Amino acid sequence: AARDWNDSAIYVDMWAAVCRHARALGGDADPRDWRDECDDWGEKDRKVLDDCATLETNEEWLDGGIWERTIKTLGELKQRILELMSRAINKDTVGQLRAYRKKANWASEGVGADADVKVSIELSGLLPELSQLVSVLSELLPFSGSAYLLRSLAAELDMFLVDRVASAHQFNSSGGWQFAMDVSAISRVLHASAGGSALQGPSGQLLAKAMECARILSCSLDGEELPGNSDMALSLSEWAPAILDAATDDKEAMLVLGKLGVKHLSIEQIRQLVKRRVDFAATFSSPEMF
Repeated sequence: AARDWNDSAIYVDMWAAVCRHARALGGDADPRDWRDECDDWGEKDRKVLDDCATLETNEEWLDGGIWERTIKTLGELKQRILELMSRAINKDTVGQLRAYRKKANWASEGVGADADVKVSIELSGLLPELSQLVSVLSELLPFSGSAYLLRSLAAELDMFLVDRVASAHQFNSSGGWQFAMDVSAISRVLHASAGGSALQGPSGQLLAKAMECARILSCSLDGEELPGNSDMALSLSEWAPAILDAATDDKEAMLVLGKLGVKHLSIEQIRQLVKRRVDFAATFSSPEMF
């Protein structure tokens, strides 16, 4: 922790900004009491933290100078700064996805039908900016810090893609393939950082749930091989009716789905995704299913 502080001035700079903001709130303000406004902090303050004379009453954090902190305290301060940065980065990145969230032609004929289809135009602005962000974080911070921020961002994007896109729109298999291309493009940018494979979380894969949504949404309806179909061993018509059947045991259903490469989504999420396949709904319109 101490080495990270010494090698990366950004931690010191940002903690100085935290102290400066706390001092502005009042002489007895605790710099740990950072509020929602922290998302807007951007200026760097290179003053030595011991200059914060008005905060001397906060002896636990300010007495003795920053370089005499224990490793535990330095680690706590570093984590607070990383959390602050994570909130700002995640908020800004998701904000750039508003147009993508509103994209509504996932079930249109011809969308994503070409095997050489490119990513959605709504991502054209985000991807280069995301690539630049990954590069800057990798250069600016020690690997542990940049990895923490990118893992947090990946988790935020994974949740967004599942909840606000895959679970919010109607798809056909071609639209599902377009979604799969988009998820893969975002994943490649995140993996482009130094040691990208080390960014993988407990699930073993970045954007794991979004990837599984893409596999289901692009799964062939009846076994016909079309450009862009997912690599699931069974067609949608072969496995989905049993999954939607209320008589099917959830644990048995998940065992089958696990063999098809779907391991991170819940059974309820999977059922909802199947119901969002308009081509499947048109073929299997049993009231018991829908």
